[in-house]
Amino acid sequence: MELSARKKLILKTIIGDYIRTAEPVGSKAIASRPELGFSSATIRNEMSELEEMGYLEKPHTSAGRIPSPAGYRLYVDELMGQPNLTAADVDRINSVMKLKVKELDRMVSEAGKLISNLTDYTTLAVTPVMQRVTIRKFQIISVSPVDFVIVAVTDSGVVKNKMLRTSTPVTTDEAELLTYVLNQTLTGIPIDAITPERFDIVRRAAGVTALLTLVAEFLDEFIEEMSEQKVFLQGASKLLAYPEYKDVHKAQELLDYISDESNMPALRTFTRDIDGVRITIGPENGTGPMQNASMVYATYNIGSVGRGLIGIVGPTRMDYAKLSARLALFSKGLNRLIAETFFDED
Repeated sequence: MELSARKKLILKTIIGDYIRTAEPVGSKAIASRPELGFSSATIRNEMSELEEMGYLEKPHTSAGRIPSPAGYRLYVDELMGQPNLTAADVDRINSVMKLKVKELDRMVSEAGKLISNLTDYTTLAVTPVMQRVTIRKFQIISVSPVDFVIVAVTDSGVVKNKMLRTSTPVTTDEAELLTYVLNQTLTGIPIDAITPERFDIVRRAAGVTALLTLVAEFLDEFIEEMSEQKVFLQGASKLLAYPEYKDVHKAQELLDYISDESNMPALRTFTRDIDGVRITIGPENGTGPMQNASMVYATYNIGSVGRGLIGIVGPTRMDYAKLSARLALFSKGLNRLIAETFFDED
């Protein structure tokens, strides 16, 4: 059955009304739109055919129709037009992208919070796996003969520090020598290249000191931490504002699912790219709670380290055009900010 221009126009109108009202749309409501110029009988027939084609669904408790995931997909790919923003939208997004944060994790978390406030949706920001990140600098600070603070700063702006307590005293000269050897041996290489064999070079050059074992443990923890994705969930309570998630149990299931970094690959089904933004709708997200939700997401770059993800999660009844336009502008600003903060300093 051919999807005519008239069917597409009616489907677009139904989706627009449903996004605004969250109520099933009937033929009378569509027929009352003077700009369409179609009779109620014509619209009823077209809606019936759209339902047969899988683009509309009919809830049991209503005579009206709602869009199906396939209907939303057609809308996103062909019907919603080029997303655009008002001047007020642009000014608001630009004004909030003035973060003064030097640690990448905090910047990503704050970015998720900002986009949640801008859109009134739940958002998640995901860091990349940073196995290719390099350590820029080590510092060991002597607090007492047995207490030391070790600090590692990466080229992506991550700062890791830990208090170390030795079983026997260590002199300031020994701590300074170990700092020098660490900086000469383990900086400027990917953290996954810091192997036990390479650390043996540090051991031989720095000599036997009570700090060595503690520093090795610190590095193991740091490498493991950098090799894991982090998920920052913001605006979780905003999900409850939508009728589709008035059931708290249903909302909690979705929040638990997207909070688990192991589920991230399921949220990255590649679909049409709209100005750097991708949209996954309902069943496109695989099984689990996301099969009844949608995600509008973009990526951000951390130099050669990899890409992270920032996305908006909510019911399939989303204003995809407005959300994708806002997220596109926001992600471009975030990419510029990361580049200026972490890669334009040296």
